[in-house]
Amino acid sequence: MSVHAAPSVPYGVGKYTYVNKPALPQNITKGQISIGSNWTYIYPLEAGKSYHIYCYGDWIQPNGTNPQTDYDIYVFDPDHKLVSYHTEAAGLPEHLGTTVDEPYFVPAKTGDYSFQIKNDPRESNGSDAATFMVIEHVEINRWYSRFMEGEVNDVEVRNTSWAYEFITSAQKLSICIRVPDTLDMYEARLYLMASPSQAIGTMLNGVPLPEERFLYNFTTGNYGGYNLDQPGFRFPDRMVSCEYAGKYMEINFNATYEGETLYHLALIAENGTGNLQFLVKTDFNPPTLSLLNPPANLIPNTATKIQAEAVDNESGISHLLLNCTTNNWTTYISIGMVRLFSSLYEGQIPGLAAGTSVKYSVQAFDLVDNSAVANGSCTVKYPTTLTCVVSPSTLQIGQSVTVTGSTNRLGRLLHILYKTTGKTVDRTVDANATGFYTDTYTPTVVGAWSVQASWSGNATCLAGVSSAVNFTVQLGVSSIDIIISPENIELWQSVTVNGFLNPSLSNRHVTITYIGPDGSFEERSATTKSDGSFTDTFTTGKEGQWTVQAVFSGDSLYKPCSSTTGYFTVSKSILQLLTSPPYLYLLIGGPAAAVAGFLLYRRYFAGEEEEEEEE
Repeated sequence: MSVHAAPSVPYGVGKYTYVNKPALPQNITKGQISIGSNWTYIYPLEAGKSYHIYCYGDWIQPNGTNPQTDYDIYVFDPDHKLVSYHTEAAGLPEHLGTTVDEPYFVPAKTGDYSFQIKNDPRESNGSDAATFMVIEHVEINRWYSRFMEGEVNDVEVRNTSWAYEFITSAQKLSICIRVPDTLDMYEARLYLMASPSQAIGTMLNGVPLPEERFLYNFTTGNYGGYNLDQPGFRFPDRMVSCEYAGKYMEINFNATYEGETLYHLALIAENGTGNLQFLVKTDFNPPTLSLLNPPANLIPNTATKIQAEAVDNESGISHLLLNCTTNNWTTYISIGMVRLFSSLYEGQIPGLAAGTSVKYSVQAFDLVDNSAVANGSCTVKYPTTLTCVVSPSTLQIGQSVTVTGSTNRLGRLLHILYKTTGKTVDRTVDANATGFYTDTYTPTVVGAWSVQASWSGNATCLAGVSSAVNFTVQLGVSSIDIIISPENIELWQSVTVNGFLNPSLSNRHVTITYIGPDGSFEERSATTKSDGSFTDTFTTGKEGQWTVQAVFSGDSLYKPCSSTTGYFTVSKSILQLLTSPPYLYLLIGGPAAAVAGFLLYRRYFAGEEEEEEEE
């Protein structure tokens, strides 16, 4: 069925009812619209707003085998032009949206719209009762405005009461109403009208419809009771009264079931006039808020930008405020932040005097009054600059590095921090009148080092630190010199080896190796003194030329090294020669021959003398 092609039905208003606001059900009694006749209901509607329009009642028999009544509905705009018509078969409800596929009617113009209900003479055999209803539909989590006017001379006027419908499956909701100071509200009421998941009401075009009797103040349990009377029926836990003009009103409700529910909201004024604002709130989640690169310090007398990112995927972001204080929130200023693009917002803290302490907060508000806060704090001080240069970048242990640089803090005491694994050295140096400084340091550990210059700051100037500069300390080069004295010794005499481990390395172990003429060797250990010297005394009983060499094995600071080869000679003394073969045999043989000769001589010559005496 199309709603665009117009039938040849001239617009003759005939019998009609002018309904001064889209909020009141119109009861069509049985026989009121006879077969072939029509009745027109005229409503003042506003362009762009959504209205839920439906006609139902006894005449609807979607499952009936022989429905009797066939009401067709024609819609005319304020210029009396036909904008749509709806001619379902007998017993079936008309779809009165802007198109047959849409549940709501959105007027293109503001003015009086006419809804002509015609009892089709060709297809209808009855004139059953019906209800025709037009009510503005509002969306959840969106603010709406409504002009309200209290009774005039104790008589209700058009804007004394108003009503809206909304649909939500949220189990928690709040009706938030901002009342101007010029208006005193009588009541706000919330009515549950349909919940198809609970078998209450029905569905048409994908949205719930209330049971017809609920529109006429009838109830079933917690459902129905809709009316705009003052006083009138209300559910005590779903109403709020305005005690005085301008009082904020709020209804909080928690459904005990799941599924889409149709609600009617009734607003009734008592005294005064004004535009109130209302909201059906189901979004209770605050926006996501974060500060982007928040400053730790502000430059004196200079405005500083504060940026924040705010996102709300439910109701959307309303606005952001930047609040700042210099006296711990005793007083503060609030500054609206400007949206740069997408979710990025920016505000400015004004220039402040040096030495000021600042606290600030960014507040993000979504469209339904949820908010998030991100806090920050900073000082207001002049920045400090420091440079640092080291030379050389590579050195050996025992050598020195020179650190130079400059700062804008003239004449201040600076800290020069040298760091390597397991060791930190903090030295101080004064910057001169031009801000230049220099420091010389001799590292005591091999490895990768870094050095930084820093200043601790004061009440008006920030502490400062230079970038770290790296340098490398390598193992030192050592050397050993030895002197052998004497270079010639006799067997079992001592030779002394005196040496020096350079550069004057103390308390190091040195190994002295003595290699004999037959290739045998002996290793001896010596420890260097404070000047790097060491001494060893060696005694041997082996004759010949000996070789001597001293070796340092190296340590965590110095590379290993060895001395040049030294020599000494071991010889026998004259006595040692004579008392050893072959001289020993000569010494032993000479006296023995003399004794033997003496004995032979005595024996021989003594015998001859004895013979002479006998004769």
